[in-house]
Amino acid sequence: MSDFEVTAADEGRHPPGPEELWGESWYLDWAAPDASYGGYVRLGLYPNLGISWWWIALVGEGRPLVLVVDHALPCPAGDAALAPKTAATTVAISWPDPMERFKVASTATGTVLPDPAAAFHGLEGDRIPVSLDLAWESRGPAFPYAMTTRYEISSWVRGTVTIGDHTFPIDCAGQRDHSWGVRDWWQFPWNWTSGHFDDDTFVHAARSIIPGLDLFATGYAIVPTGELEAFDGTDEIENAVEIDGEKLPTAARQRIGDVPFTTTPVGHAPILLVAPDGRETRFPRAMCRYVTDDGRVGTGWTEYNWPPGFPAET
Repeated sequence: MSDFEVTAADEGRHPPGPEELWGESWYLDWAAPDASYGGYVRLGLYPNLGISWWWIALVGEGRPLVLVVDHALPCPAGDAALAPKTAATTVAISWPDPMERFKVASTATGTVLPDPAAAFHGLEGDRIPVSLDLAWESRGPAFPYAMTTRYEISSWVRGTVTIGDHTFPIDCAGQRDHSWGVRDWWQFPWNWTSGHFDDDTFVHAARSIIPGLDLFATGYAIVPTGELEAFDGTDEIENAVEIDGEKLPTAARQRIGDVPFTTTPVGHAPILLVAPDGRETRFPRAMCRYVTDDGRVGTGWTEYNWPPGFPAET
């Protein structure tokens, strides 16, 4: 059971704690059923550092990654932090119908990366204007995590994304989450996964992946009739991943409750995260194609967090 109850008021900002790495984030993605397009956005506030992070990642099978990473946006008090604006970037997030509908709009300049691993090595590439105007409509209840302040909502995503002079209509499944508290990306590794299958099943899971030490594992499945079944513990949330020399996932075997499936990344969108003290974490995220053992197919996103020393060298 969760230690807190999600309310409509939780869609907005929360009072920060005193810790340097206390943060709050709104994290949203989408993935076409044929993997022809997908993406994610994240607004992360670090009020005690006085900065906000804004990410846009746009992918599609056979297309280069377009990535926006701005780690120097302002973080003012109050709701102004939810609409940061600079000469290069504008962001606006809102929730016209709390827990049911969430909107994101942004304009920015992205970097084109034919080799996604270049995101770990300086973000050099051709520059291109990007914009988006998207809405996430809930397809299930908010799912609160146990022992931390975070919730997930399986959604349907509609709107438009523009890359250069080409506009893509978006109409597909997606996921969104909101969390607040101390968020130290440089502490331990984890996996996070969400997806939607062709029978209209939604799945989500997150778990730590420290060998020999299971800190947490949680997730759910929403079946086609709408019922949500929650799962807890590493005996119900499994992940065995293969990675390349850049620590990007190349394949995985996963299980969320009674849904075992293979995972094949088709659109990598990684980010390098640098701590105030200079430590570096590699954060590979990828749009994936999923195939269950009983033949259902789907798409979604999976991520790994690899702080210094992880995964262990063999």
